[in-house]
Amino acid sequence: MKFKQKNLTRIFIVVISTTILLGAFFSLNSAQPIIYSEPEKFTIQPLPSDYEQFSRGNFSGYEFSSYNLSVYLDNNTSTVVGNLTVDYYNNDPVNFTQIPFHIYASGMECDTRRGYIEILNVTTLEDPKEELTFNFYNSSQLMWVHLTDTLEPDNRTSFIISFNTTLPDGGIDRASDHGWDHNRSRIFKFASCYPQPCVYDEYDGWNTDPYILTGDPFYFDMAYYDLIVNVPKNMTVAATGELIESNTIGNRRINHYNPHLPVREVTFSASQYFIVESVPLGEAPPGLNVSIYYLPKSIVLWNNYAFDALSCGGLFNMTLGIYPYSTFNVVQEYTHHGGMEYPLQVYISEAADRDDDPFLYLLTVIVHETAHQWFYNLVGVDEVDWGFLDEGIVCWLTDWSKDFFYPYWNIFEPYWLMDNVWYYWYIDGLPNKINQSIPDCLSSGTDYYYTAYRKAPVVLENLRRIIGLDKFLEGLTFFTHEFYFEIATFEDFIESFETVVGASLDWFFFPWFDNPYLPKYNFKSVTYDAQSKLINITVEDVNEILNPYNYSQLIPIEIYSSGSTLEFSEDRWINSTTSLIIPIQNKPVRVVLNYSENIPVQLSDYGVHYLEFVITEPSEPIPGYNILIIILTFSTLGIILILKKSKVSRK
Repeated sequence: MKFKQKNLTRIFIVVISTTILLGAFFSLNSAQPIIYSEPEKFTIQPLPSDYEQFSRGNFSGYEFSSYNLSVYLDNNTSTVVGNLTVDYYNNDPVNFTQIPFHIYASGMECDTRRGYIEILNVTTLEDPKEELTFNFYNSSQLMWVHLTDTLEPDNRTSFIISFNTTLPDGGIDRASDHGWDHNRSRIFKFASCYPQPCVYDEYDGWNTDPYILTGDPFYFDMAYYDLIVNVPKNMTVAATGELIESNTIGNRRINHYNPHLPVREVTFSASQYFIVESVPLGEAPPGLNVSIYYLPKSIVLWNNYAFDALSCGGLFNMTLGIYPYSTFNVVQEYTHHGGMEYPLQVYISEAADRDDDPFLYLLTVIVHETAHQWFYNLVGVDEVDWGFLDEGIVCWLTDWSKDFFYPYWNIFEPYWLMDNVWYYWYIDGLPNKINQSIPDCLSSGTDYYYTAYRKAPVVLENLRRIIGLDKFLEGLTFFTHEFYFEIATFEDFIESFETVVGASLDWFFFPWFDNPYLPKYNFKSVTYDAQSKLINITVEDVNEILNPYNYSQLIPIEIYSSGSTLEFSEDRWINSTTSLIIPIQNKPVRVVLNYSENIPVQLSDYGVHYLEFVITEPSEPIPGYNILIIILTFSTLGIILILKKSKVSRK
């Protein structure tokens, strides 16, 4: 009797386990992420009053470093003599005995004359001045200033750095002396050409990365700046901050600029040939003055379209947070970057003149660089380690702004960049995850441009489609508000969206940013039960084994009967390998996963945006049986065995 009981128990366990496994297998699709809403059109709503109060400079309890930068441009030698007065505030929980500064100019492109920053001396402020020792490392583009006393947390130290900068000639990089006087096209551009203090953080200690041409090497703390620019009096200057004083002495003009609020760095550009147009914008004092600076050769394009492109500023102002400064300049330049962002002043390439669609080029770059005023300046990011974050956000904002003002362009339907993203995600044969630093991308052979500027915004658009536009913008706004005038990490970005959504989003962010490969779907099996009118579809991700995280995404599934009649069309969650049971009245002959609505996947053939399974001979089950009957039978058998065992036990 004991032997029979033991065997009955084993049979019962097998039956019940099989039933549970079968039930779990056929309900995998129910374990889907917790949120989804259809995309909706957004209507601008005013931000709460506390956003404006905070963004206008309510810094009670905050302290920042202060820098007074005075520069003298010699247009004959293309050099800039400068003094940087440093009032450095230690807001980190460690003691400092030395402070490093970036010396970027020597890393920039040139024709024949390399850029260079020569440090003349470093002295204390008090009289008599005392010289401070410093070390200069041209190969790593760094100088280290040695302090006379240990700088403890929440304390300050002050000194003056005297320097001489040689601007690169003819280059199309961040700084240059480029163009010619004979055709009224010469521009002097002073950007990243003074000693810039490195950032200390908990991840890297001092961030001393050298200048890099790929991506943006810039990572700075907020600080108050005062800027004095001395140029020949026949030159027009565009500079960071409000012009608060201008004096002409002999053949020189001295302009004094102040942003009034903290910024991450300052810049100026000067030319004899700049045409300047300004428009006052903004309602709250002191208002906002927007100015454009461009060369005579571009007068038609810039005069007709530049201010139109700046409509995006109002959109970002109402959705992300108030732009708190009183000036914003858009300045023409020579560069291969398309444009370059700096606080309160952005540069736009003159290459727009020669583009096939100059208006679209000018519009795109102006909107992109304007968006950087929020994500790079107001919210700081380590652009070396997490450059994909601010560029991804800004690229998405650029397309959203174009879609908002020019809906007939159909920016997101289908997404313009999708084919390029698919191509650079897998056809180059390299594992290309998004969450990489710029040095990691360079060492792994990853194309950083497509990683940050193409893949990242596509993934953010994917998130927008899942949680809806309102929640997506609310997440961006919350992220902005929480980290105004601070530095944010990728983790901060994720947590901001989780706060707005009210649930974990690990299922979304981990695979899309950390997996090296896109999902590559395959129909593992497709069977149809004519008696129950059910089609059983199992979709597998053949790249699942290559990635650390499983993907979950909504994919349109279409089922056709003979004559290409559409029997079923619906978005379903595919969570890695997933089984679906779908009722179908007529015999199916074809099942399609439709990727045309911006579903990022690895394609079997570039340009074919779907996966198809053709059912040549729909399978027929054994008459009178199907999987549901089998499960029911097993369950009934289990109950009978329990009852029988109970009777045996009582005997």
